[in-house]
Amino acid sequence: MSGPQVLLAIEASQRRGGVAVRDRDGRDHVELLGAESRHDDDLLAAIDRLYARLRLVPSDTRAIGVSTGPGGFTGLRIAIATAKMLAESLGACLVAVPTSLVVAESRQGPGPIIVALSSKQDRVWATHLEQSGAARSWTIVGQGSLTDAAAVRLEGIAALLGDRYLPEVLRTRCREAGIAVVEPVFSPLACLAVAGRLLAEGRTTDPLELAPEYSRPPAAVVKTDIAAGG
Repeated sequence: MSGPQVLLAIEASQRRGGVAVRDRDGRDHVELLGAESRHDDDLLAAIDRLYARLRLVPSDTRAIGVSTGPGGFTGLRIAIATAKMLAESLGACLVAVPTSLVVAESRQGPGPIIVALSSKQDRVWATHLEQSGAARSWTIVGQGSLTDAAAVRLEGIAALLGDRYLPEVLRTRCREAGIAVVEPVFSPLACLAVAGRLLAEGRTTDPLELAPEYSRPPAAVVKTDIAAGG
């Protein structure tokens, strides 16, 4: 089969990230970022390593999916800048993948679920997801938002996916309601799977319009505003 056929996915929303590729034969492959490496030091190198291992060249790339957050400021910024640069230079499609969908993709069990990201103090970025269609794929209901932990709606929820920073008030509410709290998984292969579905649905994004989804202003911006008296 001629022409670019390879799908590349970048998941670097958290401290440990990685990239994944779906090759021309529909097989999935993954390359993790170095455990001690910064995203800006190892992301392009990880892509190079994976392509070299699979004997691919950049021009084989049909589309690039990238996890868009919420997540860490540096990881998201580097991942999205890299995805945009590659899409523009290679003429590849760009697919924005909400990080909540990446997390949900690794969920083994029924829905509905809530994915709680970027927990800090008593606030979380909460996204409600349900399964739909014959394939029971995860879809976002409404929009994720930064919410007080005490106000997150838990009615009818089968599980909440939240990490060790999840506010204790929300963890307690889940326990009292008999709702399982599950550690989220940020998998490059999950990002690849979601990106493939979104691409098949024609849900691509103009590189000029793609931006990270931050749950809060980055610390550097807050400090600048304070110094300026804002």
